Amino acid sequence: MWKPMTLQELLKLIDAAHVGFKKLDATLWEACHLPQPELWQQDPWGYEGCGFWVVAVAGRRCIYYNDIHRGFCSSEFTRWGRIDSFSEQPDHLQSVLVSLTKAEALA
Repeated sequence: MWKPMTLQELLKLIDAAHVGFKKLDATLWEACHLPQPELWQQDPWGYEGCGFWVVAVAGRRCIYYNDIHRGFCSSEFTRWGRIDSFSEQPDHLQSVLVSLTKAEALA
């Protein structure tokens, strides 16, 4: 049975990913990560687990942990606290971070 990720589990996952960051990625992370991950809503996939953990924001895009598919994803958001779209293609935090900043630069 699926169980939502706890904040403590998420923080351990972020710490492990952060160890592998290259210098540029670490700089990007410092620029856009939230001081504390926040649970944001996403219709309808976020209902069962009370939302998804958002860990970083750049402009109108966010990085969140998709604990259904076990990986990080990015999405646009139009209102703080609400993820606009759900992704079934999770990736490693470092990859999503780089793609997020590139997408924001093109916007």
